[in-house]
Amino acid sequence: MATSPARRRPRLPSSDISAAELLYSLPPAMLDEILSRLPIRVAARTSVLSHAWCRRWESVPYLVLHWPRGTPSAPINAVLAHRTCPVSEFRHPYVPEPEFRLSDLWFLRLASVGVHSLYLKFKLLKADGIVRIPHFHMLHPCIFFCLELAVLDLEACDFPDPPSRFAGFPNLTTLSLSDVGFPRGLRGLEALISSSSSLQRLRLENLRMPDEYEQWVIHAPNLQRLIISSGFVYGWQIDDLPSLEVAEIKLGHYADVQEIMNLISRLDQARILQLSMPSSMDNLLEGLSRSFVNLKVRNAPNLEVFDIELGFHYEEGEGVDINVLNAQRADDLFSSLTSVHMKNVTWNLYEMAFIQFVLSEARQLEIFSIHESRRCFKPNQAALAVAEVALYRRSSPAANVVISRMP
Repeated sequence: MATSPARRRPRLPSSDISAAELLYSLPPAMLDEILSRLPIRVAARTSVLSHAWCRRWESVPYLVLHWPRGTPSAPINAVLAHRTCPVSEFRHPYVPEPEFRLSDLWFLRLASVGVHSLYLKFKLLKADGIVRIPHFHMLHPCIFFCLELAVLDLEACDFPDPPSRFAGFPNLTTLSLSDVGFPRGLRGLEALISSSSSLQRLRLENLRMPDEYEQWVIHAPNLQRLIISSGFVYGWQIDDLPSLEVAEIKLGHYADVQEIMNLISRLDQARILQLSMPSSMDNLLEGLSRSFVNLKVRNAPNLEVFDIELGFHYEEGEGVDINVLNAQRADDLFSSLTSVHMKNVTWNLYEMAFIQFVLSEARQLEIFSIHESRRCFKPNQAALAVAEVALYRRSSPAANVVISRMP
C-alpha cells in the first residue's frame, strides 16, 4: 500500500516581519473593515504603525465617528477636513452652546463626503440664578444635501424649512426629533416625512412651533413604529399607516373626545398600542371605546397589546352606556387582543364601563392588568368595584384579571 506523503507544518512567519506588515498583507477590504470598527482616536493612531499605514484611516469608507462629551471642536474639524469617504455614523451627544455655530462646518463637510447616521444633541448653558430665554441653534440648510442619511436623530435645535426642490431623503428609515423647533410651522416637517418614502421609525417628542399653527398630516406608508410625546395636540393628524406595528402616544394636556377618536381610528393597523391620556373635562374613555368600535368599521383589527395610562378627569357624569357600545360593535371586535394594561384607575363609571366593554369583547384575552391610582381615597368603593369586576362576563375563558395599586 502506498503511503501518503507526510504533512508539512505551516511555516510560521519570520520574526523579522513586524505586526504592522502582517496586517498590511491582509486584503484591502479586510483592512478597511478592521479600521471601520475602531474608535476614531484609535483608527487615527494607526498612522504611526508604518509608512504604508500613514493616513490610511482617512480613506476608509463608512468610518464611525463617536465624539464623547467634552470633545473640543478642533479634532472634530481636523478629522472631517481629512475625510474623503462617506461616514457610517457621526454622533455627538453634547454639543455645548459656544460651539453651536461650529456645527455648521460639520454639516458642510458631511454633506460633501456623505453620512449614513447622524446623531446631534445640542445643550444650552444654564446660568445659576439667571432666567433667560433659550436661544436654539438653527441647523445649516446643507443638511438637506446629506442624501445618504438613513438615521437622523436631533435634540434641542431648530430645523430649517426644506428647499422647494428638496425631494426627500430616499434612504431615511429612522427620524427622531426631540425638543426640535419649527419656527415657520410644521409644514416643513410634513414635507420631510412624506417625501422620505423609506421611513420606518418616527419619534416626535415635545416639538416647538409658533403660537399660531395649522393642521398637518403624518403620511408614511412604510412606517412601522410611531412615537409621539406632546404637551398639546398641535394640529397634527395621522394618515393611513398600513405598515404600522407599534404606536406609543403620550398627550400631556387637554384633548377632547373627537381628537381621541380621530387619533385611535388612524392607528388601526398597530399590533401594540401604548396610550397615555391627558387630563380632561370630557369623557375620554367613552370616546376611546367608540374609537375601537370604529376600528372594526374600518375592518383592521391587529391589536394584540394595549397599554393605557389614564389622566385626571374633572367630571364623572353618567358613565358609558355599555349596551349602546355592544349594539354598535362588530362580531370580531378585539379579535387579536391578548394583553391589556390599564394604569391610574380610580374606579369611576367611565373606567368600569370600559373594563366591562373590553372583557366582554376580547375573545383571545389572556391578561387584563389593572393598576389602581394613588388618588383613589375610598377603600370601600375600591373593594366594591373589584367585586363588581369579578362578576363581569368574559368573552375569553383564559382571561385573568390582576389588580394592584400604583407605587
